[in-house]
Amino acid sequence: MKDKNLKYESKRFNVVKKQGRVKIDYKKMTVGVLPYTIKDGLLDKIGILHEWNPTRQDDFCHTIITGTVDPEDTDYLFAAKRELLEEGGIKDTNDDNWIFLGSFYVSKGSNEMCHTFAVDVTDLEIGEAVGDGSDAEEKSEFSLMDSGNAITITNESLVLASFLRLFDFFYQKNNG
Repeated sequence: MKDKNLKYESKRFNVVKKQGRVKIDYKKMTVGVLPYTIKDGLLDKIGILHEWNPTRQDDFCHTIITGTVDPEDTDYLFAAKRELLEEGGIKDTNDDNWIFLGSFYVSKGSNEMCHTFAVDVTDLEIGEAVGDGSDAEEKSEFSLMDSGNAITITNESLVLASFLRLFDFFYQKNNG
């Protein structure tokens, strides 16, 4: 018997009506990655993905690297490393370069949480993004930007929340 509250069903999410409100119920876990560089002991650049997204104005947004956890991923960090290579062209297997920033709800209209990491890519080579074969990744472009400029050009909450957590991490580390 079909659930009368189910309005739409896909592989990744369902749209359901709950207590008079429509919400998105995600089936997959999401990871996010905020690459950054250090110069003279200070946060210098952050990685921004100019991502094809037809739900945004002009069909693009400036965001962090994100992706879903695949069945073969052993944990969130493994998935984040894979996404960094797929979307950013950066391979990093050194766990010491990674900081877990926390988990963020992506929207108040869904249950999707993005388990987010920052990674120091200061001494790493940026190669060609390998992609996952999707249109979105084929049309997207990753770059490292001056952190001030990156914060100014985006209105994506994941960038802002991730940057704030990363800033707090360095503040606590230096003023602990």
